[in-house]
Amino acid sequence: MARLQLKDLRISYRTQTEGGRGTVAAVDGVNLTVEPGATVGIAGESGSGKSTLAVSVLRLLPANATIEGSILLGEDDISTLSWGRLRSVRWTEAAIVFQGAMHSLNPVRKVRDQIAEALQIHATGDGAKYRNEAARTARVNELLEQVGLPVAKGLSYPHELSGGQKQRIMMAMALACEPEVLIADEPTTALDVVVQAQVLDLLTSLVRDRGLSLILISHDLSVLAATCERIVVMQAGRIVEDGPSAEVMRNPQHAHTAALASAFPTIGDPASRLRLPTYTAPYAPTAHDADRPADGIRSGGVPARTGSGRRSAAPRTDSPAPMAVFPVPAPVPSVPAAEAAAAPSAGPTPVLEARNLSVRFGRSATSAVDGVNLTCNAGEIVALVGQSGSGKTTLARTLLGLQKPTSGEVLFRGEPLVHRRRALKAYRRAVQFVLQDPTAALNPKHSVYEAVAEGPRLHHLDGDERELVAAALAKAELNPPQKYFTAIPQELSGGQRQRVVIAGALALDPEFLVADEPVASLDASVRAGVLALFLRLRCELGLGALVITHDLGLAWNIADRVVVMYEGRIVEEGRVEDVLLNPQHEYTRKLLSVVPTSTGTPELSVQPEAAR
Repeated sequence: MARLQLKDLRISYRTQTEGGRGTVAAVDGVNLTVEPGATVGIAGESGSGKSTLAVSVLRLLPANATIEGSILLGEDDISTLSWGRLRSVRWTEAAIVFQGAMHSLNPVRKVRDQIAEALQIHATGDGAKYRNEAARTARVNELLEQVGLPVAKGLSYPHELSGGQKQRIMMAMALACEPEVLIADEPTTALDVVVQAQVLDLLTSLVRDRGLSLILISHDLSVLAATCERIVVMQAGRIVEDGPSAEVMRNPQHAHTAALASAFPTIGDPASRLRLPTYTAPYAPTAHDADRPADGIRSGGVPARTGSGRRSAAPRTDSPAPMAVFPVPAPVPSVPAAEAAAAPSAGPTPVLEARNLSVRFGRSATSAVDGVNLTCNAGEIVALVGQSGSGKTTLARTLLGLQKPTSGEVLFRGEPLVHRRRALKAYRRAVQFVLQDPTAALNPKHSVYEAVAEGPRLHHLDGDERELVAAALAKAELNPPQKYFTAIPQELSGGQRQRVVIAGALALDPEFLVADEPVASLDASVRAGVLALFLRLRCELGLGALVITHDLGLAWNIADRVVVMYEGRIVEEGRVEDVLLNPQHEYTRKLLSVVPTSTGTPELSVQPEAAR
């Protein structure tokens, strides 16, 4: 008997706009069957309906949602269950690992108490024993060990854990009542490649050892191909392709599947070097649109069967997405990390430079940044890569003057950075910071105009303020600019919010950008658009950037040079082609080895992040 069956499932949201009341269809006639022990990946962009589909399995939908069709979990139709019965089904028959562990965990409660809460609320039948505190404690300890965390980590608060550890806590909560179906909604978003591989490996082992049925949701087809036997592709609330992972990746039948596959570059593929798909989502959803499907992109008709047990809404009749091509810059001299300190200076003066830079916090014997030498030249994009905890962000904060170095110095245009207020103010205008999380970077109560105008006001820039703001928004490709003046962050998509943050930096006419994980949580086409923006700014304005990332594919996509950090030190640097195609350091090779591909993720040989 199938573990989960969705039959002609339709989910819509009642909306209220200036034009009156209406409905928005998020899921439109979906049929899906998940067998015991099956691993199914659901792919799609923001607005495709995949997250709405996921939460509907447990009926975790907002009050303005309407369900039609049936959601059969075993013999129970979730769409018609009473609230009492629904509560007993949640977490015992099916459980979900929510997207964004930081936002899903209570920041003021220890994580072991949050795991125990699932046992208190949902354990029924044989699980009723967990209402006893001693039994709950023993079960929580067992769950922590199952997800690869020391029992002592249960006494931590969420902010004391790394991203990967928080994600493991979410898995422990989902497994607490021994469900038969596990739904993981973007469980590796914004995690570095090593931690991502560990989380995916943990999911795979849990499915294998427990006989779970897994539904894994992602916008990254390579992640799904490395983890799942079957891939389902959604667009505009409908399934447009469904088939074995290897076949879907090797020979996509639908144009949307091909576009999703091409949105993530393959390291070593010349076609994706300084080239980005011009394909973008036909509709960029906003926060209150609740997975609203795109208008005008429906494939038409119920998906039809194709060969090999696959189905596709329409055969692929067009070519892959066209590529935006950017000129290759003149080669920039670079030296191996081991020789960087001893190499004599040559060529033009770097815009930004670190010399023997070290940062140590408190009395710690370990340096967050340890003897780093780094140069960034005008018009050059440098990718600073490494896993979480390698010192990338601390180095960036020190380069920006937000953190004083313990030793060494930062130079701007060949002059040492002076940590005095007036000097720092002028420097920070010239070197702007693009923050990792645009939602956190933008004041939710301020309009886009206020967010972008803040910098020019603080620095007393000459000229008409409205013209400055409009020009910055136009440079960030938010057109027409006046359309966005009165918008607030929650009315924008993730990609639009990131562009507003970039516009705020561009409003000061900087000489260089430092961008911290600028596309870490964005879906395929939105990510491509933001990366294309960095390349256009370099080509049209000569604006260089230090891009901090854990994504080696991003480095291959847009960077001229790549710098690899590990435990506070630069272990390798050079031209992107040299470092990524012929890595010399063991750590670089390990980072490359865990990048998901259509053939799977190799076994990890780096230190498990969970045990640190």
